[in-house]
Formats: sequence, structure tokens, C-alpha cells
Amino acid sequence: MSLRQAMAAFADDRDTITATRDVISYFDRHRDESVVGAVLERATGVPAWRLKPLLSALAGAHVLDCDGDPMNDGCRYHPDTVLDLEVRRFLRAAVTAESALQRKVDRFRGRYGTGH
Repeated sequence: MSLRQAMAAFADDRDTITATRDVISYFDRHRDESVVGAVLERATGVPAWRLKPLLSALAGAHVLDCDGDPMNDGCRYHPDTVLDLEVRRFLRAAVTAESALQRKVDRFRGRYGTGH
């Protein structure tokens, strides 16, 4: 299983991908720690209604190890080498896309001003 398989279960919209990136980034920084949904919700700002299916899909794809209900019983991120590479690529691609968008916004503002 892989992150790619988990991502296939998600809607391909900007909010879902941002939420996924925030959740995976949090787990990457807190490897081998058991994290419950309420803590994750506060730390990432991702609402519970979006977080629950996201955690379930990540657990189903074996990206996260969850003990029972991901929201209440906690999940842990303990990647193998291949999963770690896949997560790094996903996080790097998200940063690259955000940087490209910011450059375009800056270029637009430089040409046309900020509208004030």
C-alpha cells in the first residue's frame, strides 16, 4: 500500500490536498508518536469532518498505523524507506506548487498593482 493509493480515495480539490499535506507533514514531524484526532485537529486546523475520512484512508493504505478508530484511539506514522520517499516527494511537490503560485501572484501584483 502507499500514499498514492490513499490519495486516490480523496477528492482532487485544493482544500483536500492542503489538508492531506498538513496532516502528513504533522505526522512526519511527530514520527512514532500516537496522535488522536482532537490533537491533530488543533495542531493542523483541519476540521474533524474532513480529518476522519482522511485518517481512515491513510490507515487503510497503511500509511498510518491506527489502533481502532483513528479519531479516538490514535494513529502513528512509522514509515519504511519507500513510504518515506513517497511522503518526501509529496511534501516537496506541494511546496513547489505553492512557490510557483506565489511567484505568479507576485508577478501579477508587480504588473498591475494590488488594486488599492
